[in-house]
Amino acid sequence: MTKFLAVVQSDSLEIELEAATSALEGDHSVGFCTDLSSAIHSMRHDAPDLLLVELSGSRESLDVWQHAIEVHQITCPIIGILDDDADPSDGLLVEAVRVGFRDFLRRPASAGELAGVIRRVARSRPESGRRGRLLAVASTKGGVGKSTIAINTAVHWAATTDQRVLLVDASLQLGVAASLLDLTPEMTIADVAAMRDRLDATMLREVTTRHESGLHVLTAPPTPADASEVDDTCMSIILGVAKSAFDLVIVDSFPLLDATTLAIFDRAEHVAVVTENVVPTLTGTAAMLKTLDQLDVRRDRRSLILNRFQNCAGSLSAAEVAEQLREPVAAVIKYDRRVLEAANLGRPVIMSRGWWGVGGSMRKLADELLRRTGTEPVSAVVATDRPTSGSVNSDRLPDQLPEQQVSS
Repeated sequence: MTKFLAVVQSDSLEIELEAATSALEGDHSVGFCTDLSSAIHSMRHDAPDLLLVELSGSRESLDVWQHAIEVHQITCPIIGILDDDADPSDGLLVEAVRVGFRDFLRRPASAGELAGVIRRVARSRPESGRRGRLLAVASTKGGVGKSTIAINTAVHWAATTDQRVLLVDASLQLGVAASLLDLTPEMTIADVAAMRDRLDATMLREVTTRHESGLHVLTAPPTPADASEVDDTCMSIILGVAKSAFDLVIVDSFPLLDATTLAIFDRAEHVAVVTENVVPTLTGTAAMLKTLDQLDVRRDRRSLILNRFQNCAGSLSAAEVAEQLREPVAAVIKYDRRVLEAANLGRPVIMSRGWWGVGGSMRKLADELLRRTGTEPVSAVVATDRPTSGSVNSDRLPDQLPEQQVSS
């Protein structure tokens, strides 16, 4: 069945569309909404094959739809419904095409007109092939190196791929991205939150801070008071626009399972869960993994990273961590004091020239996370200590992973 969703305010237009749909050959249905908000709600539960929108004739209404397309990731073709006397050369129609409308249906709506629109949409290709991919880096406790992994991964992606990469410091209360990258931002995520009603891809790219690696950074607010303005709805809007403005987005989340963190997980293609081989930390990690299961973030959409690993008397091995959490360990990152030195200098350790040690290990992890997020690495960093497939095999026990796989 082909499903249409029509956003109309005119009773007569609703009658026209019902008649036109019922006269089409094949199995078709049409549902109706009176405004954008109800349409978004309907699409979340039952995505239509075609979205029909009655155009009011105002540019302001097109701005609203542009915002909705970017924020709510509307991917189905959008068809504008025009009055019969609408001028094809009208600048409003040109603007509608720029915003993302794929075709137009003239009134009175008929089965022939509607069938023609369906054929044209089926033959054409969308202007944009795909939206950006989002990696969320998460933990349930501070001090396990979550931000270090997020920042080094983001810098590596920006420096070694031809993609536009954004790092979002969503650790709103205790964000450290600006410090670890030695940046002095003019605008933060709190400023972006204040302009969320008019935020678009171009604006977001302009307000981010650039790092020497080519990375765009949206830093955390300067004070906890400013952070209070960024709630889960606001975060969802910002990340929705980010995925339309950038090819790759990395989010350094706050170490707490609150509504904002859950909104980040909802937008993510992949989640990297960072932990360490200390029992209290693992207890919190187990709760996070259970929450991810409930959110349908399955194992193929997440990676467990054992960070700051030290093999000393009384500590758990990687195999014991995997057994306790009932989750394969994707990477073991050893403790290395050079990470602390890099943090003090504001220069990510991944920018070091060496291919061995912590810098090289971080590169391997970053490439693996890039692959798991849904994008193949551009750089040819196939280390001799990797599996021959070029990726970490999550089904292998952690103590079977190559010793040099990752270290920090």
